[in-house]
Amino acid sequence: MTSEATPREVTPADAPDFWPEALEVISSAPIALLATANGRQPHVRPVVPAYVDMVAYVLTSSGSPKTDQVQANALVELLHWTSDFRHLNLAGSATVINDAEEIAEVAPHFPYTVDDFFGPDLRAPAMLKVRLERVAITTFNDIIADKRPRIWRTTS
Repeated sequence: MTSEATPREVTPADAPDFWPEALEVISSAPIALLATANGRQPHVRPVVPAYVDMVAYVLTSSGSPKTDQVQANALVELLHWTSDFRHLNLAGSATVINDAEEIAEVAPHFPYTVDDFFGPDLRAPAMLKVRLERVAITTFNDIIADKRPRIWRTTS
């Protein structure tokens, strides 16, 4: 799958019934692990995404390994993990955004300023736009009790 794929737009009305709890996990643990893949080799790194409705955004720079990996394989996953062992997996299809206007539109949703993130010496800004297609939430206690995670998927 390439980054050219365009999944169905998901509206807030389509969000999982546990989305408020998911947002609480994100707020409690704003640093997520982003998994991308280049061929068969996965890559995981910490990021601080912004969420607007059912879309995750990750700032990066153009030409970064993240952008190259997303262009090779659009499927990505984010994991937020809280200190009380709640974890939230968010999977979807990503595209690379290089448009300064779109980045500026999303900028207020990040927990830091975009200008501080990029600074004057960093390469041109880019952003990964991840349309969420699967959201799963669980707790450590649920795992111990052999309870399944709560899972939401987009409908085709």
